Amino acid sequence: MKRSTTENEKKKDKTYDNKDSKKEARSHKNQNGSEINNQKIIADLKIKLKQAEDKLLRELAENENLRKRHQKESQENLKYAIRNFSSELLNVTDNFQRALNSIPRENLGQNVMLKNLVVGLEAVEKEIYEIFEKNGVVRFDSLEKKFNPEIHQAVSKKNSDKPEGTIIEELAKGFMIGERLLRPAMVVISSGKTQEEK
Repeated sequence: MKRSTTENEKKKDKTYDNKDSKKEARSHKNQNGSEINNQKIIADLKIKLKQAEDKLLRELAENENLRKRHQKESQENLKYAIRNFSSELLNVTDNFQRALNSIPRENLGQNVMLKNLVVGLEAVEKEIYEIFEKNGVVRFDSLEKKFNPEIHQAVSKKNSDKPEGTIIEELAKGFMIGERLLRPAMVVISSGKTQEEK
């Protein structure tokens, strides 16, 4: 009986050993599966983190671009806000210039009051143009320059000894605000010499 008890014990031990081995194998398999699963989760989280970082950087860059664009538009709006006002005021300065040009200059020496009036009007005109310049509105000269359709408006053509396309008369000055044209210069351009003069 002792023998069978020992054999039975051995069999039981083997059974327990087999069960323990199976449990260890399952446990090892579960640990390996768990490690693989954890590694997969970590890899997924790293990818999502990278995507979130990229998205954040793109959003920050876009916000910076929007801020710069808004700042530029605000500066341009301030710079060109006086466009309509200046445009209306230019008509007044044109009429002022015509009035000054209509005063006969040969009689100024004889009439002191007329001379003082002209000097006063010229001082006012100069001050108006200085105010324009302080606010970014600048007049440009066109006389005896080549006609440029981007900044000149041809009113008529006349024969002259100047080369064809040269501006020979300036009826109204042109004005710019910054780099933008406020008003083109109204000009008369040369059509060259007549056939008879050639």
